[in-house]
Amino acid sequence: MTLFEGCVVMNKKIRDKILYILAWIIMVCAGILIQTGETDRLWQIIYRGVYDNTAGGNAGSVRSCVDTDVEDYVNYWESQVREVCDDGIRDAGKGGGSGALTENGADCENSSGAESAGETENTDTADDEAVKAAKTQARAERVRGSESTVPVMADISSSYIGMDPDTLLSYCYNATYPKCVKSDELDAEDLLGKDMSLDMSTGGYKVLIYHTHSSEAYADSRSGEVDDTVVGLGQQLADILTDTYGIPVYHDTTPYDMMTGTLDRNASYDYSREGVSEILAEHPEIEVMIDLHRDGVPDDTRLVTEVNGNETAQIMLINGMCRDEEGNDVDYWSNDNKVDNMAFALQTYLAGRGNYGDIMRKIYISTCRYNMDLMPHAMLAEIGAQTNTIEEARNAMEPFAAMLAKVLLEQ
Repeated sequence: MTLFEGCVVMNKKIRDKILYILAWIIMVCAGILIQTGETDRLWQIIYRGVYDNTAGGNAGSVRSCVDTDVEDYVNYWESQVREVCDDGIRDAGKGGGSGALTENGADCENSSGAESAGETENTDTADDEAVKAAKTQARAERVRGSESTVPVMADISSSYIGMDPDTLLSYCYNATYPKCVKSDELDAEDLLGKDMSLDMSTGGYKVLIYHTHSSEAYADSRSGEVDDTVVGLGQQLADILTDTYGIPVYHDTTPYDMMTGTLDRNASYDYSREGVSEILAEHPEIEVMIDLHRDGVPDDTRLVTEVNGNETAQIMLINGMCRDEEGNDVDYWSNDNKVDNMAFALQTYLAGRGNYGDIMRKIYISTCRYNMDLMPHAMLAEIGAQTNTIEEARNAMEPFAAMLAKVLLEQ
């Protein structure tokens, strides 16, 4: 070996040692940041440093120019470091990933076996009750098994409390017309501090699920099959909330976009407003109303992620601000419950992000009202789009129910 070759080998060894030490330092620092809860603030500084410079510090420019969820990427890398630094999260599975199956996979298989056996032995009432109990237990285990170790809403929202309005807007909202929402309406501490918990002492129904656009279907939905539309999803969501979480649900299946016998989505909000108002008058104990839809997107767009090993449609919540594109209040619209609507959506969005990652698309800020003035805890939810399969949409119902339950029961 020549002197030159020896130097090259020596330099390579030194370089490898330096790289190893740097990697070790990065991992240790990342672990310290995660354990001390400083990661979110660091991501915020990096995010704002990059995008404020490119968009002149204007949150509206960020949203109109940058469609990619930048925080999705930093969340991914944070989760990789978190897995190394926290063995407990390794066992429970990362939020929304298939790793959660390792904790409850055997139990779910046993429960599924009980379901199959019960279904083939459906001879009397006792067997029916046993089958129903087995299904409910299996569903509960699947839902809880797919959640991450984030225990309560306070932990999910804590890193967002101090965000300024522009940062909160860029992190959590998709605002085509950012002037529609005012800075004082984006007070993170106020929105996340509102108590969304249900008063279960009153009895009766607690949640109303309905469908202003009841005929919305999916890529492989069977023609004329109600179960393959958003109405079928609404029934699935109602069953999970009732059976798994003990939240009584009134499911309104009225076809509001077909009231004249032909499809009419222009007048459907007027029809649903009338129908929902009657239901709320008849059942004043209802505290939450959810208008369940599916989105419409270009044919080459698919809103899908993976939850618990299943291809799952993504979810988008909408806030109607009752303003025009320039931010002027519209005379014939009003909504005194606007900020409460926003609080409900934001808390649900963060519960979804905290437990299931990118199943949640950013909250869409719209100029419209969507009848959300009828109740403080009113929500419009889009489950996937016309390019999703019905199975992907159905796979979103258990995580959606879980995040709703986290907001409505764990305050």
